[in-house]
Amino acid sequence: MYVHLKDRQYYEDLYDHHTVEDARRNIIYYDKFYSDFESKLPKDDTIDRPGNAILLNVFYMQVIGDELLARYESRDQYIHECMARDEAKDAQIANARLAEEPYCRHCNKQGLRITDKSLIHRKEGSNYNDPEEVLFMLHCPHCDKTSAFWEDGTAWGVKPDLCPKCNTEMKHKTSRSKQAIIITYTCPSCQHSYKDKMGMSEKKEEPDPDYDKDRIHYTLLDKEFRDKLFEIRRGLKQMADFGKEWKEREDNKNVYDAIKKLKKPKIAEITPLLQPTLEKAGYCELSLDKPVIGKDVFVGFNCLDTKSGRDDYDSKKILEKLIKKNLENTNWRLMSEGISYRLGYLNGRLRAYEREEDLKQLVLKSKKLVKPKINGTESDSGLRSEHSV
Repeated sequence: MYVHLKDRQYYEDLYDHHTVEDARRNIIYYDKFYSDFESKLPKDDTIDRPGNAILLNVFYMQVIGDELLARYESRDQYIHECMARDEAKDAQIANARLAEEPYCRHCNKQGLRITDKSLIHRKEGSNYNDPEEVLFMLHCPHCDKTSAFWEDGTAWGVKPDLCPKCNTEMKHKTSRSKQAIIITYTCPSCQHSYKDKMGMSEKKEEPDPDYDKDRIHYTLLDKEFRDKLFEIRRGLKQMADFGKEWKEREDNKNVYDAIKKLKKPKIAEITPLLQPTLEKAGYCELSLDKPVIGKDVFVGFNCLDTKSGRDDYDSKKILEKLIKKNLENTNWRLMSEGISYRLGYLNGRLRAYEREEDLKQLVLKSKKLVKPKINGTESDSGLRSEHSV
């Protein structure tokens, strides 16, 4: 019975072989770029100048370095998945049973003996990812011939070889030698014949004197080289992130200028900021609760409505409007739950925004945000994403 699962070393060798072959193909492009770049340098310039080294590192990572790191990082997972897949194939074969006892396709008798089980695609031209099915090979003790059946009992239909001249089914005869298997096809109708020859001798692979050295290098077993690649990747990513951030800030300069202009009053400054306006509108004894400080800062507040005849709805809405207006140019906002009212006693909560991303959102919602100018005219957009085109 064919066994799919092999020792882990088999999968490691196969994976590393592909890594080395891919790297050898790709390093050719880098070597050519390096040579061309060096040959075009001015006389007063050197290949190891920091600016030149960065450019070479960028090209190296693009053509080979990133792929080496990716294969290094996914090596164990890939090997594990391959072994699990092959183990599942063996389990599928081992657990396969014929749905019913078949009849020999040649003498129509039962009592056939299973000689082999294998996984193959039932349909011709199946995709590699299509599920394979178990095919049983059975030997008939009565006529000494072999039949093949799928697990569900369906006989395996072998597509006949047809004569290219008269379309009659060809007959074939096989002969073997130490060097080859020769199959002779003959048409019983027009006598047309031809031969297929399959070589039996194994072609010896030439030894690869550089493979062991390249394997250590390209599979990143060389720790010094591996650490260098990781360091280059981190550095290039930081440069790319910095460039994106700088571009995003340039594109949205109006937003960041507005953030700088936001007032950021301390908790102790909230009462003097709000009290004069509130007292003019008939609210007194404004006081703040003890702040709740976590990821954000929340401060409860309360006051009394002294204006006679003002109902609870108007009292809440007027107070809400006054607080929002007074805090508009600051990083403080009235919480969304609004203000509660009971017999002239009003209370609510304020929230302070401190993180830059939160401040961006405050600024974007502000009606006073100056739109960025593009080609001398105001743009319709406020904040532009770093991914925008």
